[in-house]
Amino acid sequence: MAAGQASGVALFELLRRQPITTRTELVQRTGLSKATISETIASLIAQGFLIETGKRQPGRGRSQVVLEFVPTARLVLGAQFTEGSCRVVLADLRAAPIAHAERPLPGNEPEQFVEALVACVDELRSQATAPIVGLGVGTPGLIDPTGREVVISVPHGWQHVPISDMLEARLGMPVTIANRAKAAALGEYWQGDHAVPDGRDNLFYAFVGAGIVAGLVIGGELYLGSEGSAGELGHVTVLPDGPVCGCGNRGCLHMLASESAIIRSVRAKARTAMSPPLQAILPMPSLELVTLPVLIDAARQGDALVHEAVTEAATYLGIALANVINLINPSRVVIGGPVAEFGDVFIDHVRAEIRQRALWDALHGVTITASTLGDNAGAIGAAALFLDHMDVPALLDATVA
Repeated sequence: MAAGQASGVALFELLRRQPITTRTELVQRTGLSKATISETIASLIAQGFLIETGKRQPGRGRSQVVLEFVPTARLVLGAQFTEGSCRVVLADLRAAPIAHAERPLPGNEPEQFVEALVACVDELRSQATAPIVGLGVGTPGLIDPTGREVVISVPHGWQHVPISDMLEARLGMPVTIANRAKAAALGEYWQGDHAVPDGRDNLFYAFVGAGIVAGLVIGGELYLGSEGSAGELGHVTVLPDGPVCGCGNRGCLHMLASESAIIRSVRAKARTAMSPPLQAILPMPSLELVTLPVLIDAARQGDALVHEAVTEAATYLGIALANVINLINPSRVVIGGPVAEFGDVFIDHVRAEIRQRALWDALHGVTITASTLGDNAGAIGAAALFLDHMDVPALLDATVA
């Protein structure tokens, strides 16, 4: 990469994270010469990535021209696959969502996923006001480290599915993929509550649903591990002699705090002592048909039995997260996924357990919140994922008609 090209890339990435600045601040932060900064800024302004918005008077010094990054100069797509649908967002260069589209999935075949996603992309392309640079995808399962292939997805029965290649052939744009929960961590980092994506924030995101998977953003970068399998929070042992997990271990967090674990706990408790609010919603003959939304409704009505099951799950999640905080000392912990929909009854108890178990110096200054992005977290994060992996030199060299 030529020196001029490298400086353009460095400034582009810095401006994405610090969108309002001055030439003087850029010289101080990058160590590049004033001449290089001026030349690169002129190029970025000519391409529409940057505008001058006024002047700033720093104390008694000379006034400085304020520069502002234009995130809508180019756009990006982010998609999330769930068990039953495909959701795609059209976003700007800071992963802020502009529009979204959603389609149901008629089945579990990879080709059906591709068709649903292509339909969403076609809808959003018609709404784009600037060139779209590419697509990021969050999907269930283990993804290979290159972000090209779903190695295995148990919910869909997939093995070694080259989703990136399949989508690139249909869409004619570059594609990268990641596990949806890990992608959601980037979504929370860029657009979640308390987000300050300046490259210095460390975020730990826990998705709690049918599975329990974590995403870790360190210094603004998604950490995937040496083989792409970092974040298997659901298989952390929190009860050594607990129930046997499908992985072969005992007492995994998945068996004690996931969606299925809470449902099993409620069923077991209800068979011996069903409380009145739950009984009104779920007659005994229907006990095996209980779903998480039913239990969330019961919890909101104050059902003591459901409250007990939920706080037990929160206790185990709190144990795991206290260990995470002691180990890596993140600045933010975000809890998302369907189980987080229980709200304060769940989140408050997780916080209380963490406060009881985490070391003060590791916990001090850490914010612990429920996700504010909901179902959009994975799609927004997938857009951010692509932005983190896109070919910036090619982007800056491209001539837009």
